[in-house]
Amino acid sequence: MHWVPYEKMAESTNQWHLDEAHHHILEKTRWVVMEKIHGAHFCIVTNGSIIAGASRKHLLASGENFFEYQRVLKRLEPQISQLFSLARHLYPQLTSLSIYGELFGGAYPHPEISPVPGLQPIQTGIYYTPDIEFCAFDLAISDLQQSSYLDYDQARMLLQSAGVLSVSPLLIGSYQEALHYPIEFSSTIPALFGLPPLQQENQAEGVVIKPVKALVFSTSKGPLRPIFKRKIAAFAEDKRFHQAQKWTLPPFTPGPDKLDQLKWEASYQVTENRLLSAISKIGYRGPHEPSRSRQLFHLLVADVLEQLALHQPNLLADLAKAEQQELLTSIQKEVRELVKQFFQKETRRV
Repeated sequence: MHWVPYEKMAESTNQWHLDEAHHHILEKTRWVVMEKIHGAHFCIVTNGSIIAGASRKHLLASGENFFEYQRVLKRLEPQISQLFSLARHLYPQLTSLSIYGELFGGAYPHPEISPVPGLQPIQTGIYYTPDIEFCAFDLAISDLQQSSYLDYDQARMLLQSAGVLSVSPLLIGSYQEALHYPIEFSSTIPALFGLPPLQQENQAEGVVIKPVKALVFSTSKGPLRPIFKRKIAAFAEDKRFHQAQKWTLPPFTPGPDKLDQLKWEASYQVTENRLLSAISKIGYRGPHEPSRSRQLFHLLVADVLEQLALHQPNLLADLAKAEQQELLTSIQKEVRELVKQFFQKETRRV
């Protein structure tokens, strides 16, 4: 069964590095703004007879522990089968359908709502529903030769027709309207399940912004889909966006030592939100399952290095081998300390 991992989403349009012709296309197309759900990336893949799940990294084994995904697949089997049939009616060459979305929920701290026994929240800080749910945000079709995404409005029509929950549009408008959409608002998701508002603030994590049409641009770094996310400060993965918190590092004054500057940059990327994002890619472990702590460690280190390559490519390229190793050792030390501190207060394990 054909499955393609979902692309990493940019956090700024500056990360696209598009030319003037591309920007002209962006200005002319319609855009959709959707609430970003704070959960774990999940993909449902089907060829019409088999239905499987995938994390951001790999197809999941039927017994693999990944945020209770099996209960979601079992519940959605009829809808997924219908969705495949509807898509195949439109695309007769269809061999595989990928439904990209988010697993979320697991807790809803409201006095009138009973918890679901045995469940724990996939993420905390924003609460959506006491059960584990799935919400789709993209559809991709595959035939024997290629895979391609469907336009937003067509994907949403198919998902709604099959009864699969999908992300509702907060805005459909111009590029500039989408760019300036306010990102601080209460989550719209609990209302979809008929739940009463929480007594405490329940802000959305942010928004995802993408063209209504499934655009793909050819760039020097390969194909690019112009999609990006904007998060509120509390959920940013860079410490410099946590405006309500005191910085633990002094402001850096640029100087001749590029290694020190990169260490400084890396320190701001080693955050609990980035750690939680890494956990959402592998899931928590059961009490008798082998640990994936080493995998989590390497995921987080790789993510920090990826951010450095994205924001400071020239400084990184100028490092000598000994300096590269010193930078890596520094990042590993900070990541190791963050993971240690996090699991001293977290009851679950990876």
